[in-house]
Amino acid sequence: MIGVTDTVDRADAKSVILSEILANHFRAITEEMSSIVLRAAHTTFIKETQDYAAALVTNEGEVFAYPHSTGVTALLGIPMSPGTMAFDDWAPGDVMITNDPYFTRGMVMHLPDYYLFKPIFHGDRLVCFAWAFMHCSDVGGSVPGSTDMKSSEVYQEGLRLRPVKLFRRGKIDEEIWNIIADNCRIPSLNWGDIGALVSSLKVGEQRIMRLIDKYGLAQVQDAMRGTLDRTEQRARAVLRTIPKGDYSFTDYLEDDFVSDVPVKMTVTVRSTGDGTVVLDYTGSDPQVQAALNLPTGSQRHHPFLSLAIMNFIVTQVEGLHLNAGIVRCIELVLPEHSIVNASFPASCGMRFLTAMRAHDAVLGAMSTALPGKLPAAGAGEIAVTLISTIDLASGRLQVAVANPVQGGTGGGPLADGVTGIDYPTGYLRNVPAEVLESEMPVLVHRFAILPDSEGPGQWRGGFGVEYAIAVEHPNASIVMRGKERYKFQPWGVAGGGAGTLGETTVVDRRGRRDIAKASVFRPSPDAVMTIRGAGGGGYGSPFARDPGHVHRDVMDGLVSVERARTAYGVAIKDRAIDLAGTAALRRAGTSRHGIDLGSGRSAWEKEWGAVAQAIGRWLARIPARLRATAKETAWTEMKLLPIDSRGAAEVDRVLQELSMRFGA
Repeated sequence: MIGVTDTVDRADAKSVILSEILANHFRAITEEMSSIVLRAAHTTFIKETQDYAAALVTNEGEVFAYPHSTGVTALLGIPMSPGTMAFDDWAPGDVMITNDPYFTRGMVMHLPDYYLFKPIFHGDRLVCFAWAFMHCSDVGGSVPGSTDMKSSEVYQEGLRLRPVKLFRRGKIDEEIWNIIADNCRIPSLNWGDIGALVSSLKVGEQRIMRLIDKYGLAQVQDAMRGTLDRTEQRARAVLRTIPKGDYSFTDYLEDDFVSDVPVKMTVTVRSTGDGTVVLDYTGSDPQVQAALNLPTGSQRHHPFLSLAIMNFIVTQVEGLHLNAGIVRCIELVLPEHSIVNASFPASCGMRFLTAMRAHDAVLGAMSTALPGKLPAAGAGEIAVTLISTIDLASGRLQVAVANPVQGGTGGGPLADGVTGIDYPTGYLRNVPAEVLESEMPVLVHRFAILPDSEGPGQWRGGFGVEYAIAVEHPNASIVMRGKERYKFQPWGVAGGGAGTLGETTVVDRRGRRDIAKASVFRPSPDAVMTIRGAGGGGYGSPFARDPGHVHRDVMDGLVSVERARTAYGVAIKDRAIDLAGTAALRRAGTSRHGIDLGSGRSAWEKEWGAVAQAIGRWLARIPARLRATAKETAWTEMKLLPIDSRGAAEVDRVLQELSMRFGA
């Protein structure tokens, strides 16, 4: 019997080892696919910023292999079944294309993202799919770049294409391509990017076929399932460390770009204790009449609302394969017609800003569940700046992304925050000034760290950055999307201070002026526009920060002598630490505790918090499809009330009168 058992164990071990070998082969394939897109792409936003991805997907629509080193990581685990099951007549050589958020039930989430699928066959048997996506710098719509933050419906955001075969049995459908080309401003550049994706898919197909030739179809398919299962098991082991219970947090998008009313994001992280976590977004605001809506198709699992948990898992497990096994154990509860589960025809061009704020809300809830293990809030924005001009010789439109301006991450329990990036968008690269200036009539005046912009703490937040450009063209437009944290600061934790705010200013012959969160700006040739990203929140009491670390930041020009004194209680004299002065400052100082939400949010909640809570409770009784209009109407009425008339009784009276209008 011992011999039989030993033989079985050896066979099982051999199978597991082979499955792991194949899992690494799968990853290598996706890395090669991704590198092909990076090398062959035409637009700056792909070949420099790297807003694209490539992966291998099961027939059921689960990503089983994903690259680690290039491209977008936030799409890991996206539900792909609306793509893989779009047709029942898949054939070798087919390539499907789509960018429709609503037809694909939240697989695609805004129109600039084109998803391409290529079925991989062994004989007449469908084995799996190669997948790639790119962010198109333009797909039509009301503005160059297709995303105006003030768009009220998806029709304004460009061409919407439900799943359709761009290639049939290896031959391009020219009519489909003509529809795409005729409805965008840069067809030749988009075609170059699509060609890069198609080449990537072809290589993915070839590499899978080689594996099947070497190891056999059964082993390869077993390894696809096996790598998903092993990742799920390792992810569940991490989630079991979260104490059983419910942990809630609320964060805000500080406005909806068409009004000054904040958009609430409420989440309850529910740990079951068995390795499953539920993220319940009940209580979040209705969808809005702006491009912030996130169309998730009521999916049970979706990475855009699970980013903080996914990042936590990946940081806790060494050598984890990146695939949809991670999201299998993160379940979602999403209110209908809400900002996190928008319904057609809601605009959704900057849906990732909402995903970033959801990340922060989950991070806040997790900080309560696992105190001392998670960082403070980061900048929570991604100000993507797109420049459009006309070539004066040819008359052709020129459209290019200048840079995704971010801020800093929050400080963590073991280290300072990172400058110039935030965790949800850490995969995006900067565009070198030389590249932009060679492609567009643009002069980059400055791209630098902002001193004194960090949230103070024992571990300070990352610094914000500033990006200053001038467009040297008489007929240009700058379209900006994703600007946030201009009113509500990134919060600090465990006694750390809140970060700083972002801003956008213009200097021209009229002087200096603040254009804040303007979505579209038409500069004069002498105008210099500067975008500043927020600094991340701090972690732990600033008075507990090592004075040597403060001194280093002062010597590096990142923290001023005055800020070192007032924020950290560190006296600097003659470029050295004044030990006696520092001791005196820290004895006299007051340490904070808990979460510092920042002065902007705190002031708003003091003035409007009770009203906002009353409106939130009232909205829960309104039919879901009417909540967006009801919220707008309720806030309009509340702002007409005199300050001394905003008591609970008067607020309830106004809401009761509105109830009849909205069928509550």
